Amino acid sequence: MIVPMTQSILATEPQLRLVVFLGVLASMALCELIAPRRRIEIPRIIRWSNNLALVVIDTIILRLTFPILAVGFAVIAQDNGWGLFDIVALPSWVAILLSVIILDLVIYLQHVMFHAVPAL
Repeated sequence: MIVPMTQSILATEPQLRLVVFLGVLASMALCELIAPRRRIEIPRIIRWSNNLALVVIDTIILRLTFPILAVGFAVIAQDNGWGLFDIVALPSWVAILLSVIILDLVIYLQHVMFHAVPAL
């Protein structure tokens, strides 16, 4: 049986995410080794191991809580008509595109705040 392309990609989503993550990680590590952008105050091995530990912990927490919290809240929001795209009538493709862009900007803002606010 031939599986459509979208189903085969969705079936291997965790593997695809891991491959992309490792590819970006290797690229960024290589860039940092070749041309560091700032003075290194903390040894690389400590920084990299701490950051990788955070990624592992975050991934475990996300995989355990996402189905319960995010999807559950999305169902509640949809049932109650909450959300910007319930108020503004847009074509589905525009709403999806804006959702992805806004989510990426929020994630980038979170990243910047983690660097700017010492407590984070």
